[in-house]
Amino acid sequence: MEGGLPGNKECIILIQARINSTRLPGKILFNFFNEKIIDRIIKIAKKVSKNKNIFILSGNKNKNQILLNIANKNKVGIYFGEEKNVFLRFKKFSNSKVLKKYNYIYRITSDNYLIQPRIIKKMIYDAFKKQIDYAFVSPLSHYAGEVVSKELVKKKKISKMAREHVTWDFRSSNKIKILKYPKNFLDLNHSKSITLDTVNDLVFMKKIETKFKGLKKIDNFKYFKKIEKKLQKIK
Repeated sequence: MEGGLPGNKECIILIQARINSTRLPGKILFNFFNEKIIDRIIKIAKKVSKNKNIFILSGNKNKNQILLNIANKNKVGIYFGEEKNVFLRFKKFSNSKVLKKYNYIYRITSDNYLIQPRIIKKMIYDAFKKQIDYAFVSPLSHYAGEVVSKELVKKKKISKMAREHVTWDFRSSNKIKILKYPKNFLDLNHSKSITLDTVNDLVFMKKIETKFKGLKKIDNFKYFKKIEKKLQKIK
């Protein structure tokens, strides 16, 4: 199951990223172990899939031009779309030729720098095996992303919340096949939020960078499980 892409079908990994974040502008360019957060997220995606299956999904091109250089450096794709209406950004991309051969999207937000490749692989594998429409860890986990059938993103009517939180409407729908993982999925505590969204989050990130050197390696699930409870106590 290397790459998490069962059979002949493939899943595209979309990394949601833009420079002008509302609460902490430029956060994806901050460093964690002397590496930009966005570069780390791309490395995580590469542990799961091939370069051709990875795209940065960004906002207005003029405002996010630096991400084009980052995509080119990392040899992944990039798509520029709506700056603030994230759902519309996803919808337009889902109608592009790029997505034609894919059945599923694995959606990652670029501020979740502790996403675990093993979790991504497991979720993608389950999506294909069980033929689901949408999969997530409940509550939404910062150690994971979400699996979305590309057909869901094509829906015409959405709520106001879905404009910013793409999958908001999916989680409450009784018309689609949902796979909801528990908050202790793969023996991790997914109920606590560890992300980079505010100045306080940045302070926390710098603390764990000093205290847990093993976090520099992104694909080390045993080490992460070992120190995860200590992480939560600091938070």
